[in-house]
Amino acid sequence: MRRLAAQNGSTIKELVNPKSQAYKKLQPDLTTMDEQAVFELVAANPRIMVRPMLSDGKKMVMGFKEDQYKRFLNLSD
Repeated sequence: MRRLAAQNGSTIKELVNPKSQAYKKLQPDLTTMDEQAVFELVAANPRIMVRPMLSDGKKMVMGFKEDQYKRFLNLSD
């Protein structure tokens, strides 16, 4: 998970999708949590992560953004 965040140049907190049903059910307060606490929360509840994620091991696209996926995969219309 830390590697995924690093690939995206983000923190583990930024891998969390606050709009997900799983997140809303848990209602965690990310503003008061340190990275380790967020890591443990996500490890126990992976459905709160932003999905989908597409990675080539060096860079990553998070969430469904069709135009970014096409560029990432070198697809054209």
